[in-house]
Amino acid sequence: MNKGIFIAILAFTLHLAPFTSVAQSGDDFYRMGDYQAAAEAYETTLAEGLTSPELHYNLGGAYYHEGQMGKAILNYERALRLDPSFKDAKENLALANSHTTDHIAVLPKPLFVRWWNNLCTSMLPGGWRVVWLALFALLGAAIVMIRIGNTVTIRKTSLAAAAATLFLLIVTTALLIGSTRRFNAHSEAIVTQQAVTLKASPDNKSADKMTIHEGTKATITDHLPGWYKITLSDGTVAWCTQEAIERI
Repeated sequence: MNKGIFIAILAFTLHLAPFTSVAQSGDDFYRMGDYQAAAEAYETTLAEGLTSPELHYNLGGAYYHEGQMGKAILNYERALRLDPSFKDAKENLALANSHTTDHIAVLPKPLFVRWWNNLCTSMLPGGWRVVWLALFALLGAAIVMIRIGNTVTIRKTSLAAAAATLFLLIVTTALLIGSTRRFNAHSEAIVTQQAVTLKASPDNKSADKMTIHEGTKATITDHLPGWYKITLSDGTVAWCTQEAIERI
C-alpha cells in the first residue's frame, strides 16, 4: 500500500475513534435506560462533526423517552433528511407527532403538487444524480444505435428509445433541481421550546398572534437579528425568537 495513503487512513481512523467511542457509550446508556446520558453522548458526537441517520434516530429515541417531543421530532426529521427511506424513523416520527399539543390544519394542495413534492423528496440529490447519469448514458447509447443500426427496425426502435429517454431525462433534471433546492434551503424547522408566543412583528412589544408548542413544524421565510419569520402549515405567518425553533 502507498505509504501516504496508509498514513491518511490511519489518521482518519484515529480522528474518528474517540467520537465513535462516545456514540457507543450513548448506545450503552440507551440500553440501560439512562436516556439523559445517552442523549448527552449523542449530542457530543454530533458536536464533534460526526453525523448519520442512525445517530439522529437514536438521539430522537432518547429525547422521546425523556418526554422532550420537540427535540425527538427534530432528530427524527434530521434522520429522514439524511435518509428519506428510513422506515423506522418515519414510524417513530409519526408516533412522536401524535403526542404533540398542536394539530394545525394543512392547507390543501393540488394532487399533482403533492405527488411532485413527494417524488422530489423520495431520494437525496445524490440519488437523483445517479439516475440522471444512467439516463444520459442510455440516451447516448440510443443515439449511437440510430447512427449505426444496420436495419430500419433497429433505427426506428432506437429513435423511439431515445425520445422516451430524453423525456425521462428532462423530468429527472427537474427532480434533481427540486431535490437539491429543497435539501440546500434548510428552511424547515421544529419548535423545541414547550410553548412559544408568535408575534405580529419582530418585536416583543408587538401584538400576540397565537401560541404554539414543542414539536410543531414551521417554514422559515425570513430572518432578522434574533428573530425568524415563519409560516405554519395552515398558512399562518408570524414572527418568533430564534431560540424557540431549530432548523431541521
